[in-house]
Amino acid sequence: MSIYRYLSTTAKSTSKIFQAPTFSEVVKQFSKFSSHNELIEYSQRPIEYCYANRMIETCSSTHATPLCLVKSAEDLHNQLLVRIAHCISYFQSLPFLPAANPTLLSLHDRYLKLFESLANFQAIRTDQDEEKFFNFVNMFMLQNNDIIGQLSIGCREAQKNFKSYKIMKEFLDNVLQSRLSMRLLSDHYLELHKQLRNNISNKSWCGAICLDFLPAKIVQQCLDDVSSICFDTYSVVPHVKIENFMTKPIPYFPYVVEYILRELLKNSMRAVVEYNKALLGNMQNVKRYFEERRDDALCKVLITSDPDDEHFTIAIQDEGGGIGETNETLFRYMFTGDVKKEEEEEETDVIADFQERIIQS
Repeated sequence: MSIYRYLSTTAKSTSKIFQAPTFSEVVKQFSKFSSHNELIEYSQRPIEYCYANRMIETCSSTHATPLCLVKSAEDLHNQLLVRIAHCISYFQSLPFLPAANPTLLSLHDRYLKLFESLANFQAIRTDQDEEKFFNFVNMFMLQNNDIIGQLSIGCREAQKNFKSYKIMKEFLDNVLQSRLSMRLLSDHYLELHKQLRNNISNKSWCGAICLDFLPAKIVQQCLDDVSSICFDTYSVVPHVKIENFMTKPIPYFPYVVEYILRELLKNSMRAVVEYNKALLGNMQNVKRYFEERRDDALCKVLITSDPDDEHFTIAIQDEGGGIGETNETLFRYMFTGDVKKEEEEEETDVIADFQERIIQS
């Protein structure tokens, strides 16, 4: 029996894992990759890393070569082609069963269509070409805001079909890293375009890079937003104290810090409220306890920097009960505090394992 006939038969007999249309779509996706020479070529190119200090120097008025939006657009076009091709290769390297998940399959198809659109985009030679590319990138950003959510849904659905957590982690690490780099580069280009086309002179910004970035401002902004969410959810807000030991600004991407910090503060406030609710019995007692300790910080945000090493650190300390013992699953993808603790041993689906062996043989 041929591999194709075997898999088709198995797919029909294991309806919980496969649907026949899904299988044909997977085969179609694989054939798209193998028949697209340009895609294969770009996927084999090394990723050219962009460093913030070089990006800032390029925008500087004292730089030897004045900033050219046409050249910036052309560079971004090539960067996106390489990174998207690498993303597609990450999807192609997935084991067969997770790759057949409808959500992951749709993301795979989205990246393929995006690569084709970029590859077919006209050469960027004039200001008019650059303006069209600006609109293209703007649309690209808007249409792909849901990728992280879709990745989460797809991997959660296909989680049992991964033979090991390591395979899923490597896939998500690669895709998310590529997505973050593409978003940063695209954000930077879009902001540069707006600043130069509209003749906006701002010495504090170079594209998406804030040249005099101070984390304390972002911390306070995120704290205000998260406090509002906490109050809407629990009707109480624990007192948070900011201890800032960083006074010298540095160039950085505020968007990255804001995204991470917002999530950490939400986790911290939630831990403080729910821990005290478990101790005190109800939210009325928690509210009374918070009012009595309104001058005591139940959560601290420490901001420090090391000028010699050119980095800064934001640490969050809270009285949310902590963790009884080190548990590696806390730092795994798909972990949530709302589910019961699962056994540490990872179960392997026998059928999935057997099919993978057949495919790889």
